[in-house]
This record gives sequence, structure tokens and C-alpha cells, in this order.
Amino acid sequence: MPQIPKQVTLIIELVSRREVLKHSGYLMIAKLFVRLVSVPFLIYVAASLGPSLFGVFTFVMATVEMVSSLSDFGLSRYGTRVMVREQQDQARFAGILLTLQLFTSVVLALLGLVVVLIADPSSPKMQVLLLGLLAVVISAFIYTSETIFTATKQFAASAIFSVAGRLIYLAAGFAALGMGWSVVAVMWAFVASMVLESVLRMVYAAVKVTPFSFRFNRYDVRKIAIGTLPFAATAISALVYFRADTIILEILKGDTEVGIYGAAYSFFSFFMWFPIVLSRALLPSLTAGFRDDPEEARLTSWYWYRATGVAGVAIAFATTVLAGPVIDRLMGEAYADSIPTLQILIWTIPPLMMVSMSFNSLTVCDREKTGANTSVMAAVMIVAMDFALIPFFGTLGAAAAMVITTALWEVRMHWLLVRHMLAPRNALVKTFSMPLVGGVMMAAAALAARPLGTAATLAAGLTAYTASTLFIRFLERR
Repeated sequence: MPQIPKQVTLIIELVSRREVLKHSGYLMIAKLFVRLVSVPFLIYVAASLGPSLFGVFTFVMATVEMVSSLSDFGLSRYGTRVMVREQQDQARFAGILLTLQLFTSVVLALLGLVVVLIADPSSPKMQVLLLGLLAVVISAFIYTSETIFTATKQFAASAIFSVAGRLIYLAAGFAALGMGWSVVAVMWAFVASMVLESVLRMVYAAVKVTPFSFRFNRYDVRKIAIGTLPFAATAISALVYFRADTIILEILKGDTEVGIYGAAYSFFSFFMWFPIVLSRALLPSLTAGFRDDPEEARLTSWYWYRATGVAGVAIAFATTVLAGPVIDRLMGEAYADSIPTLQILIWTIPPLMMVSMSFNSLTVCDREKTGANTSVMAAVMIVAMDFALIPFFGTLGAAAAMVITTALWEVRMHWLLVRHMLAPRNALVKTFSMPLVGGVMMAAAALAARPLGTAATLAAGLTAYTASTLFIRFLERR
């Protein structure tokens, strides 16, 4: 494969960055803002309810997230790719996606209702779970509109609706807790905000973006349903990977342990959404780029793949240093066990960021089936590790299971990228030199500065890491 001159490489990198900022800046800022403003709310909920009731809230929200993501069935990711490639027939595809999303969400909500009624109809969680199942049905409209906005690069609209929906939820949730109401009232606020957001999204999508055409037959639906199967396997497996720990903790340890873990997860989940939001924002541009210029798309994919790994190490280090002071001050002594849990869990972020970017690369080159296989592997592995570690180590075992599984997942994904997408020049050493060398220098600087306090430790570590990565980058460009 011919070598690309460094000047051309630099131009491609700059163009790719400008393209991402131009088309996806709104989406990334909005999604991260939504996660950022949610953290104080979750802290307030945890402090107001205590570990046990907060465990109930965390368990129900994890269940809602799991079932609603199952109902998406990979349609969002597959639908984005289809609508980017088939721009002349977007109205019909929008109608098919809405139909399938509604069908899967209603079916899964009904199945969930049956399970809840059979398992324990007298459970105090019953009303909260029922509201959660209602939220699953409503999520079909949000998923459909988000797919349409992403495929048509209507990121500003998506950003506005996401922020508006979350702010309504937080305002209502704060008000409910402030008046002394409990988990049920918070769930009512969640459902009401979803209803308002979905109505606004669907009206805008139909009027301003593309109409919904329902002139399709069962063969069209069948084709889409079959095409989305690899994406569904990936989505379902990723969901198990993200939320199996909470469900298994509830089964094996109870509400209080779930509350402790949920407090740590509240901080972790904010950073967890960085790669998810970024990969979703990049997908339309990478798909179109690979169609028009595969070599440039490979280079762009590799750039973001490595960049997210580098950023992930810095995020994990900073969170590890700050976990103790932040949780102690904001949540109190009842959540002391959340500190070591978060300090372990946060090291999932670096490999997770790279895994998320890997799925984009495999999707744009039509290798989503290979990515789906690795997702299934990760889901099976984390469930096995959770059952092996949680009984002995509780929340620490759940956190360790996620870190170990994600690291192994990234090893497999890197091998697939080298085989199917990345150019030979993007060698193993070149990809991982920055985070590994920088990480060693950061750890050394942080240990040396540790006697001087938290602020000095954080500043010394991040300074050493930044200097190391910039120096490596300088050497590469020579």
C-alpha cells in the first residue's frame, strides 16, 4: 500500500476534525451536557433516599435502560447507515423504522409486564417498574427520531430536544424530592419528560426533516429486520455488558449494595457516554467518507481510535485521584464504599473508548457481524465474571469484572481492526505508544507529588502525561 505524504496526512486530519466539529458539535455538547447536569441530580437522589432506596431507583432505571435498548434491536445504528446510503428514499425508511421500533418496544414491555406479575406482584417496586415499562414504549419515538436526526445530520435539533427533555425531568425530579416525595414521584417525572420530548421530536422530524411514508410491504420490513440482526446482537450484548452487574448485584447482594455501586456508576456513566456520543456523531461522516474515499476513512478512523484511548487514560487518572474527596463531600459516610468501587470502575474508560470507536470502523466497512461476535463474547464473559467475583467482593468485584472484560474486549477488537480496516502503518506500537508511555510517566509524577496533596498529585500527573504524549506526537511528525 503506497505511503501518504505527511503533509497530506496532516491536511486529512485537520479536515476530519473540522468535519466532526461542524456536523456533530451540537450533538456531542448536548449529550455531554445532559450527562453532566444529571450527575448532581443523581447525587441529590442518593443523598436524599439513602443507599437502600437509591438501590431500588438504580435497579429500576437499569431495568428500563436494558429493556428499552433491547427494543431498539440495533435499529438505530443500522437505520443510520441505511438512510445515509439511500438518501432518495428516506421517508419510506423512516416509516419502516418507526413501525419496527414500536412493535419491538410494545412486545418487550408486555413481556416485561408478564415477568413482573409472575415474579412478585406484591413487590414494593411494582409501581416503579410499571412506570418503567411505560417509558420503554415511549422510547420507540425517541429512538426513531434520533436515528433520523443523526442520518440527516440534524444535530442541532437533536441537541435541543435532548437538553429540553432532560431539564424537564431534572426540574420535576428535584421538585418531587424537595417536597418529600419518593421514588415513584421521580419515575413519574421521568415518564412525563419522555412524553413531552418524544412529541416535540416526532413533530419536528415529520415537518422539518422527512415525512413518514408507510407505503411499504412485508418484504421491505423483512429486509430491514434481517439487516439489523448483527446490530441487534451488538446492542443487546453491549446492554448486558453495561447493566448485568447491577442486576446481578440486586440478585446476590440486595438494594444497599446496588445503591453503593449505583453511586459510583453515576460518575462513571458520565464518562462512559463520551465514546458513545462521539462514535454516534462520527458514523454518518465516516460512512459517507468510506463510500467516497476508503483510504481517507481508514486514516480518520485510526486517528479517532487512538485519540480516544489517549483521552481515556487522562480521564481515568483524574477520576481516581478525585474520587475520595468528591464522594466524601457530596454523598457522605454512607457511601464510603463507593470510593474504591469508582477508582476501579473508572479504568474501564480507556479500553471502552477504543472499543466504541472500533465498532464505527467495522460498521462503515460492512464488518458489523464480526463486531457483533465480539460483543456476544464480552457479554458472556462479564456475566461469568460477575457471578464469580460479586459473591466474594461485592461492588469491588463488579467493578473489577468490567475492567478485565473490557480490556480483553479491546484486544480482540484491535486484532479485527488491523485485519479489516486499519492500514498496516497503524501498527500496534504506534497506536498504543502514547497512552502506555504517557501513563507510566503520569504514574511516576503522581507518586512523587502525592505527599503534597490531592491538587499537586493531579496537576503533576496530568502535566507529565500531556508532555509525554505531545513529545511522542512530535517525534512521529519528524
